[in-house]
Amino acid sequence: MKGSFNLTGHILVAQPKGLDSIFTKSVVLIAKHGSDGAWGIMVNKPTPKVTLDTVMSSTGIQYTNPEPIYVGGPVDHHRVHVVHSLDWHVASTVMVTPEIGITSELSVMTAVAGGVGPKLYRACVGVSVWGAGQLEGEYKGLPPWKLEHRWLDAPATIEAVFNFKNEEQWEKAIDLIASSKVADWF
Repeated sequence: MKGSFNLTGHILVAQPKGLDSIFTKSVVLIAKHGSDGAWGIMVNKPTPKVTLDTVMSSTGIQYTNPEPIYVGGPVDHHRVHVVHSLDWHVASTVMVTPEIGITSELSVMTAVAGGVGPKLYRACVGVSVWGAGQLEGEYKGLPPWKLEHRWLDAPATIEAVFNFKNEEQWEKAIDLIASSKVADWF
């Protein structure tokens, strides 16, 4: 995005006093951000209804670990996207940072089930998508978006994406952003 900011490879963190929505207390890994829009995967909200072994079983993959599946966002709920460390990848893996990628094909689940997949991973159903200019508007609180829509952000790291879960992950991300902002003052 020439002449403006680019949030590819960042985590977006819902602000504490934001609007009540699917994104309340969310942490979203931004995979791509450009002039035509952005997309990412929410990484901290497990779904109580489905587990990874259930999804794998439905595709014929034998896997007996009932790990959670996360809600990746409100769009494209029929597809699993695996956010993972880049110690494993295939040609179709979207490289988000030098350490983190997203793979949306069956090979990643087969590799995980076979014990040869990425060391760190989080399987997610759905994606978070923004149209052209939408993320910029939300980020800055520009009309028609309100200040309550604004996002906090920080560069995505292995720790921020994989070390915590659920609301604790959101809280740790808030702490990370607050610490980095204070450090900028000195």
